[in-house]
Amino acid sequence: MTTQVAAFSVGPIVGHCDRTSVRIFGRADIATALPEGKAMLGRIQWRVVAPAGQPAQPWGAVLPFRLNRNFDASGVVILKDLQPGTEYEFRAGWVVNEAAGDGSLSWGDVPAGRFRTAPAADEAPVSLLFGSCCYRFFDLGGRVSDDRADKTFKAMLAHQADYGEVDFTLLAGDQIYADPLNRLGAISAEEQYLSLYRRVFGQPHMQRMMATTPTYMILDDHEIEDNWPASASAADWVGKLPAALKAYQIYQASHSPAMPLDAAGQYLDADPDHLWYSFRRGCVDVFVMDVRTERQLARRTRDRMMISARQEQALTEWLLDGPERVKLIVSPVVVFPDQKRLFRRQDAWEGFVAQRARLLEVIRRHQLKRVAFISGDVHASLVAALHSRRRGEPQTIYNMVSSGLFWPTALLAFRWYGPMLQSSGRLATGGLWSRYRVQLLRGVYSRDAFARLDVTTEGFHYRLFDRRGDPLPDYDVQQSWLPLA
Repeated sequence: MTTQVAAFSVGPIVGHCDRTSVRIFGRADIATALPEGKAMLGRIQWRVVAPAGQPAQPWGAVLPFRLNRNFDASGVVILKDLQPGTEYEFRAGWVVNEAAGDGSLSWGDVPAGRFRTAPAADEAPVSLLFGSCCYRFFDLGGRVSDDRADKTFKAMLAHQADYGEVDFTLLAGDQIYADPLNRLGAISAEEQYLSLYRRVFGQPHMQRMMATTPTYMILDDHEIEDNWPASASAADWVGKLPAALKAYQIYQASHSPAMPLDAAGQYLDADPDHLWYSFRRGCVDVFVMDVRTERQLARRTRDRMMISARQEQALTEWLLDGPERVKLIVSPVVVFPDQKRLFRRQDAWEGFVAQRARLLEVIRRHQLKRVAFISGDVHASLVAALHSRRRGEPQTIYNMVSSGLFWPTALLAFRWYGPMLQSSGRLATGGLWSRYRVQLLRGVYSRDAFARLDVTTEGFHYRLFDRRGDPLPDYDVQQSWLPLA
């Protein structure tokens, strides 16, 4: 008897992908049918993509994997022993009978996904798409009622056919809006967060993009509530936050390097004890910061912490491990430039100047010449440079921003970032004088957009595209790294 393999309702999502392995997430629409706990109901098979003009290779053996009712009927499978720099295709879904084997499966209309493993060469160039802040409208029935946000992902898919495939996509915060009307109507229960993720991540173009490009994610405030934790009540810390983080762990963190694996690297082994993570691909090292859940707010500026001391130490050690390599640091909130003094706020790094100064000093003191931050949050896109000197040698750090992927015209009043921005001058560091000078490269784009970043050991090229995928050449920035000491 043949068993039909059903498509996932969310996913497959291609997550962390290194030289020889990849993590793939899927969620089945079987929450009521799945037995309590875990069951081996997931199925996946894969093969190397044949060169053009050659016949397709046969599919490999089917690998069963666990779906977990306690994690919204989702699971993550790890494919191992892959070849570096190789393109694979796969098909993944779920069955109702754990005993269903290879020969009795019918894949029907389950769509195939794709990924390319990381190259073997440490100096290989890297290309990525990045963006943040994707707002969605919902109708009274809780369904997505406006597909303009999803069309952004359609444009990101089409972009790769016209401009070349990228190594990965980076979603730098506010993938969902748990508080679409700010605190009015904000959700707080676990099932509400899970339902929101199903609707948002189940949209067709977003789903297709994540099935064909490795995707890395990190949360920002709207995965919990606006400006978290500035307005958090005692009840929020024991109710809303655990619910939001459980849903985030399932849908965003589970397929990332933040989630620990067992000793053999075969399956997810435990809940993470932190949400920040790092990975390497080609010439680039990436550190993805958690700037939300470890914040320590304080009355005195010097006591405020955007990230924990543990994360700060991990970031410092990562910076100094291979200091000649390109270092991309993902901070969902902008590191620099600051806003003009009258408009400065306590939510971004300009409200945490003491810790920011410590991190910048590590880069300056060790003369790291290939460092850039990647950010979102502000519903605007820009590139800024931060100049300083060390023993007479010039030092430049960059902050590349792309936000939002979709922000409705009805909320145009919030697009005030550009006029409030300090486009040049000294960076605030908490003292009377700062050694850091800000320079805004090109201008500030305050409409929906996504960015493409092409990185080599020689420099980078930042390009901006509007929501429909049309290029915005007035905002292109192409820079060379300063020579290594």
